[in-house]
Amino acid sequence: MLMGMLYGCSSHEAKGEEKTEPNTAQKAAKQSKQQAEHDPSSKWIKVKSPARIPILMYHSISTGNSLRVPEAEFRGHMKWLKDNGYYTLTPEEAYIVLTQDKMPSEKCVLITFDDGYTDNFEKAYPILKDYEMKATIFMIGKSVGRKNHLTESQMKEMAEHGIAIESHTINHVELNGLAPEQQLSEMTRSKTLFDGMLQQNTTMLSYPVGRYNAETLKQAEKAGYQMAVTTEPGAAARDQGMYALHRVRISPGMSPDAFGRMVEHSIQ
Repeated sequence: MLMGMLYGCSSHEAKGEEKTEPNTAQKAAKQSKQQAEHDPSSKWIKVKSPARIPILMYHSISTGNSLRVPEAEFRGHMKWLKDNGYYTLTPEEAYIVLTQDKMPSEKCVLITFDDGYTDNFEKAYPILKDYEMKATIFMIGKSVGRKNHLTESQMKEMAEHGIAIESHTINHVELNGLAPEQQLSEMTRSKTLFDGMLQQNTTMLSYPVGRYNAETLKQAEKAGYQMAVTTEPGAAARDQGMYALHRVRISPGMSPDAFGRMVEHSIQ
């Protein structure tokens, strides 16, 4: 009798284990889903090493000099990117592309603006929203709220809608003319400002006027940035150094077709 009771108990437990044991395929699918949610880049495309991406360099969306691209031209550029299937990256996504040789799309680009002019909010931002595009603005710390420059509220609104605010130092002085500790101060004060103002980890830096030296590269890493951009021409790749990434300068007078040729040529 005791043996029968023991046998019955064992049989019942075995059935219970069969019912609660997850299906292997279901378990794998669940793990894959969790991984994708935690790390969207797990499903990205593996590309030839080292990965190369065009980092487009704009300044003001207006008219007047070689750093100002008219609004209509800018819209034409964004339309070309949209029509030709380009994915616009965040700084975080660009870092993954450049360090892991994985891309969310075969065609990717990082759109950047230097200095943080008001027209970035008034002119560029609506166009970027129209085409559902992300971009990055390198803001000068001392210029927040000053004439013709972005306000804190404007930056916060954009940051909530796919426009990253990153560092262009605190005073916008040429770094290669400063002592190492002064360079570090320019970088850390700006990072601290935007980290606090926007409740973020500011990871990317643009050197004012593109000026830098060997010491600048060391101080950028010491200040806590993951990468920095220069004004050296061409597509960006990690073999340039993550603190000396190249960019594609966009000048006024460029038609959508000419713009497209420049973007595509940069990664050939």
